[in-house]
Amino acid sequence: MSKIFTPTNQIRLTNVAIVRLKKGGKRFEIACYRNKVVSWRNKLEKDIDEVLQTHTVFTNVSKGQVAKKEDLVKIFEI
Repeated sequence: MSKIFTPTNQIRLTNVAIVRLKKGGKRFEIACYRNKVVSWRNKLEKDIDEVLQTHTVFTNVSKGQVAKKEDLVKIFEI
């Protein structure tokens, strides 16, 4: 009998709204709570931590591809 391997470092995102931004020829995505995005845009929600599911910036949320730090620094001039 074989066991099913379940990754323990994988974060399951539920109730996801993917917010995309294309800037400098690159595409960036963040994972947010679907119902909180509308509240944020209507300025009802003030705390960004309540809106974001994770503070990670992705190039592709569904594949779990994290954006390179060099790209973020270069494009957003942080």
